Amino acid sequence: MTRAQQLARERVGDSGAYSILYSGYSARRVDGWHIHIVLLTGRWRKAWLYLVLAGKNALQALGLRRDDAPRLAQ
Repeated sequence: MTRAQQLARERVGDSGAYSILYSGYSARRVDGWHIHIVLLTGRWRKAWLYLVLAGKNALQALGLRRDDAPRLAQ
């Protein structure tokens, strides 16, 4: 979070203008940590980000977009 705050302060002038997205094992493609620091300057931009991510995940769930995340045995 410290790094995200630093990046937001440097890039957009507001240390609170960020979101952190962490992908757990079944939602990532490579081993290890998978974190996105997204710099956002307003509520509408955050809403747009979530809309785009929801669309991507919906396409993967429907099999219309390639999804190479590891599968857990159930």
